[in-house]
Formats: sequence, C-alpha cells, structure tokens
Amino acid sequence: MGRPAAKTVDVRDMLCAQALAVVAQAMAPLPIGTWATIRYTTDDVKRDLVAWATERGYGVREAGLSVEIEKRS
Repeated sequence: MGRPAAKTVDVRDMLCAQALAVVAQAMAPLPIGTWATIRYTTDDVKRDLVAWATERGYGVREAGLSVEIEKRS
C-alpha cells in the first residue's frame, strides 16, 4: 500500500446520485496523486463509485467496505 489517504469521505446510507455528488465535491480540491478513502454501505454505490472514478482515469482499489480513489488528473 502507498501513503495513507489524505481524505476520508463517508457516503454510507446515501443513494447513488447523492454519494457521487459528495465524492465529486470532495475530490475536486485534492492535489493530483492524493488518495481518498470512500466509505459506503451498498454494492450499487460501490459499483457507481468505481465506474465514476474509472471514467475519469483515477486509480481505484477496494479496501473492505470502502473504495480508495487516487486523483490522477
């Protein structure tokens, strides 16, 4: 594993659209190369987070009940 995440975002108990909006807002100001840990509770939110990050060229790794996303651009 790399360095610890610089930001943790809790989207547990949120619907997909709300979770994506919260994550997008949290990731926007982060410097390139920063990892964020996103905590979720449902598989559909996880699936949407991974798709969202992949579409943007961000790094993604799964970590239990969270997804870690690296801002790459």
